[in-house]
Amino acid sequence: MNIVKKSLAVATLATLFTSSIVFAKDVTVQAESTKFVPLVVNIEPGDTVDWTNMEIHNVNFMFQPDGAEDFKSEIGQNISRVFTKEGIYIYQCDPHIGLGMGGAVIVGEPSNLDALKAAKLQGGLGMVAKRAIKSVEKKK
Repeated sequence: MNIVKKSLAVATLATLFTSSIVFAKDVTVQAESTKFVPLVVNIEPGDTVDWTNMEIHNVNFMFQPDGAEDFKSEIGQNISRVFTKEGIYIYQCDPHIGLGMGGAVIVGEPSNLDALKAAKLQGGLGMVAKRAIKSVEKKK
């Protein structure tokens, strides 16, 4: 009987461990002309964002939580990033930010919302930051 209980406990723990992997999701952001669709993505830690249709675009993170790893793709490269740190991430397409081409990824709790408000980003990044802030405040 003791062996059965141990086996059941091991099976339960294995299921719990793998279930967090199974529930991680992929979200696709598509580059369209001079915008990213969707502009703001809400995900949980462990989820992946895939950027597609990047022939003449790149992704360059200009604002993110303290301690998050810097991330910049090459122009023309479809890319993916797994997000593990909670917070708000703001990115731009370097060649097209003057046309407002940027986006935001909100991962779990927006722990750096006050820092984003204080950053006072300008131009295209400012527009993206305002949309991200509005998205967060709408959820509260």
